[in-house]
Amino acid sequence: MSAVCAVLLAVLLSASCAGADGREMVANGIGHTPEPTEAPVVEEPLVEEPATAPTSSLPEGKIPGSGDGVAGDGGSAPGAAHGSVFVDSMAGTVGGTGTYDLSHPQLDGLGLDHPVNVALRRPTEAVRAEFVAAITGRSGEESDGGADGSSGDSLRGSGTVHLLDDRLVSVVYEFRIEWAGAADVDDRVDSVLIDLQTGAELGLGDLFVAGSPWLETIGFFARQALVARLGEVGLWPDGRGLEPEASNYRVFGLTTDDLVVRFGRYQVAPGVAGTPEATVRWSSLAGLVDPDGPAGHLVALSD
Repeated sequence: MSAVCAVLLAVLLSASCAGADGREMVANGIGHTPEPTEAPVVEEPLVEEPATAPTSSLPEGKIPGSGDGVAGDGGSAPGAAHGSVFVDSMAGTVGGTGTYDLSHPQLDGLGLDHPVNVALRRPTEAVRAEFVAAITGRSGEESDGGADGSSGDSLRGSGTVHLLDDRLVSVVYEFRIEWAGAADVDDRVDSVLIDLQTGAELGLGDLFVAGSPWLETIGFFARQALVARLGEVGLWPDGRGLEPEASNYRVFGLTTDDLVVRFGRYQVAPGVAGTPEATVRWSSLAGLVDPDGPAGHLVALSD
């Protein structure tokens, strides 16, 4: 009898010790909905582990098969198989006053430790780590009010799928940090582009023919798009931020019709412009995009 009681007691103790990881996965309409976790918990300062780098080929696992397109799943090339996406959320409190609420897309059918999903959550984990480090690094300081009148520091942001087909997944991330007592907000943008055939993360230059004037051409059309959106006087008069340098076009997304370039706050215009975007039609880049490269099929579709 005492042995049975001991077993029952061990089971009850193990069940009561199970805790949530602070993440909540929410289906976006085309993925499944995993069981929700408990409410966000107060987190101690984290020691960030090195992110797993994408491998040169996809390990075991697959992108789910094609289905009917659903609003919110980003662009998809006609006739191309595209898998489901679910939203992985992370929220918590740091230092008693700072809060964060972040989300990013993950591909259903692939594990959370799959290199593709690791890359898709890298931007949110990086900005969270920076936020936590900034708060814990100023321990003992008193917190005033945020830019919106609320108390404490806050970090908010999410990733939006621009394209998901059988070759590419393109996601653009937007973040906003409101530091307590600051008169201005800290807006950020980031992006991830992954070749689903190889598992490799791509830069913008990987899409174009080597040695071609792709940077100059994108800069020309990006300036036209920004002038149409902000006006000639809305940009810095010296044209800064639009020079033909790869670092100026680091943040971008792909759709079936356009290359979408995002610029940081103050990069090409005063802060009132926020983080503006410029769209360049694939048809304007024909002859520059590598026809056998990752984005060759998008240019072919635009013809």
